[in-house]
Amino acid sequence: MRQLVLSLMFISTGWLANAEPPKLKVVLLSGSQEYDSDTSLARLKTHLESHYAVSCTLLKAEGTSKLDGLEALGNCDLTLFFTRRLTLDDASIAKIKAYVKSGKPIVAIRTASHGFQNYLEFDKEILGDNYQGHLKNEYSTRAKLTAGAEAHPVLKGVRQLASLGSLYKTSPLASDVIPLLIGTSPEGTEPVAWVREIKGQRIFYTSLGAQSDFENSTFLRLVTNAIFWSVGLQSPEPPSPGPLAARPKQDGMITLDLRSGSTASRREVPASEVAIVVCDMWDRHWCRGATQRCDAIAVKMNDVLNKARKAGVQIVHAPSECMDFYADTPARYRVMTSTRIEPPKVVPPTDIPGLPIDDSDGGCDTDDKVYLAWTRQSPRITIGEFDGISDNGVEIYSFLKGQGIKTVIVMGVHTNMCILNRSFAIKQMTAWGMNCILARDLTDAMYDPKDKPFVAHEAGTNLVIDHIEKYWCPSITSAQLIAGLPAVR
Repeated sequence: MRQLVLSLMFISTGWLANAEPPKLKVVLLSGSQEYDSDTSLARLKTHLESHYAVSCTLLKAEGTSKLDGLEALGNCDLTLFFTRRLTLDDASIAKIKAYVKSGKPIVAIRTASHGFQNYLEFDKEILGDNYQGHLKNEYSTRAKLTAGAEAHPVLKGVRQLASLGSLYKTSPLASDVIPLLIGTSPEGTEPVAWVREIKGQRIFYTSLGAQSDFENSTFLRLVTNAIFWSVGLQSPEPPSPGPLAARPKQDGMITLDLRSGSTASRREVPASEVAIVVCDMWDRHWCRGATQRCDAIAVKMNDVLNKARKAGVQIVHAPSECMDFYADTPARYRVMTSTRIEPPKVVPPTDIPGLPIDDSDGGCDTDDKVYLAWTRQSPRITIGEFDGISDNGVEIYSFLKGQGIKTVIVMGVHTNMCILNRSFAIKQMTAWGMNCILARDLTDAMYDPKDKPFVAHEAGTNLVIDHIEKYWCPSITSAQLIAGLPAVR
């Protein structure tokens, strides 16, 4: 009944012609210091209030025993719980329980399953959960839609989610729970998001909710959908970036000092015709050694990108298999909506020998399990106002051609794999007529010195660079690239 009343309030405006619909009043309860819920819920508050008819009241716990302002629970449409092991006084817990018993909607995130030490029954009796701790922290979680749940309103616009948060042990769930997302890590599989109704009271819970999840466009869609579903309203359309300003075309030439084996050459090209493609610089790799090296490269790379961007170079970020993270961002929208330009038909060369290193076992030098560990591009790399995001070769080719790009500098990882073989990388872009250049000190190979040719890791990377210079394209160092940029006015 409550959902029907709210729906009528929001969709019936005939009695107040031209009046704005009433705002949905949401209380956000923050008290999970381990996950910095204050920052995460502040970001959610900004997201909701910026794009939807929602007004949020953010209540922040002080330590683990004080949560003031709970009177707001009596005058809201929905409460979102993101607390962890709080031990509140009797009066405060009574207000929490009174809200729960009122039948008003509940949305709960991550540690809310063990949000109150003196109200532990909230987990099983209300959420329908069975929290039993979590799996290893060093593994990320990847969630996909539960079979048969694809049409549920909470999943509108959601395909999959990846999180750096460890996988919670949640099963078995209550019999009346409807699982929406199933999460996996190398250690197991568990439900990570579900809905439940108790005598008309709608409840949503997700065990996702690591800090970076609140920067994930698809996670924000999930939580937003859950809020609107819980109060009986239709899931809203995701925010649109709207018209995007074109990249300013700056005058000036870039001087490129290139190397092809033992041969050096110099090339001058207009800055407006140059792009940098950042290949697979993920936030986490399944191989710990690769993660550590990429993290170091990302810091150096970001400085180069900032300088190149100011000089008028187009930047495209290509973190493969992470597009859902950026679904509603201007950078993703910019490439995705660019006019499609069909690439030329090409026949790949057949006379190029194999790589000079053995990477047949995956190339990891730290003996780790292979799984999809990445969730986004490294947060150490800035995404600028006019940058693009895509992991699709035809999309990126179309975008670059539309921008008048003729020269593509490729940087990122891994030199013997993605740098060569992705649909947007050196082999394909070269075949499509782009003048490719490898940034040789901003790349790293997947190579284990225990494999042929039994050289140090850096030497293995250099062997692959030599191969690329001989058979595919020249290379440049980051210092040479920066030195060759035109002066910024």
